[in-house]
Amino acid sequence: MRYLFFFLILACSPKNEEQLKTMYIADHLEDCTGVADQKCMLVKDSPEAEWTYFYDQIQGFEYEEGFNYQINVEVQQIDNPPADASSVKYVLKEIISKVPGNTKEQNGSELLGKWKVIRMDGFETLEINPTFEFIEEEEKENRVAGFAGCNNYFSSYTVSGNTLKMGVAGATRKMCPDMTVEDAFLKLLDQIAAYKMVNDELHLFDEQEKLLYVAVAG
Repeated sequence: MRYLFFFLILACSPKNEEQLKTMYIADHLEDCTGVADQKCMLVKDSPEAEWTYFYDQIQGFEYEEGFNYQINVEVQQIDNPPADASSVKYVLKEIISKVPGNTKEQNGSELLGKWKVIRMDGFETLEINPTFEFIEEEEKENRVAGFAGCNNYFSSYTVSGNTLKMGVAGATRKMCPDMTVEDAFLKLLDQIAAYKMVNDELHLFDEQEKLLYVAVAG
């Protein structure tokens, strides 16, 4: 009888659906679309992971743009959430670190070298990784070249502060079975208007600050 009573207590006790989670948060917000257009934090679960949009709020956390965060949060399940609302709630437990982001003035020198595109507007994932190589020329136009997905391409570029403009691009003329990535990559080149360094990543934007490419050195 004593064991039956103990079992009934356990069976009637509420389940603990809370869990602790570590989150890394980038030093800037980006445009995203949920129920409506909004600004989202960029978060990831580990330093090596890729940034993803965070559409929810974190109770007790006051985000300050310009700082990178590492925090611990408690993730709580919500029973019967309202329509179009999240089924989880995030509550701040601890701010592990808060450090200034890469907010130094940009002068174009950060662009120099080779970059591999890991994200591109219009693609969930990339099976082929186009590249950029920015080359500064004394007394000549600065040059950018690389791999577009099938062919090699080349162009010129001008930079002033965070403003970046590409010249008319040329490319070799090889045909590949799938030209989808290359066609999109070359089309987006004409739309580049600005750049920003984000935690060693190169982010390229259009005039409306829409993110076009994310690239990493290499």
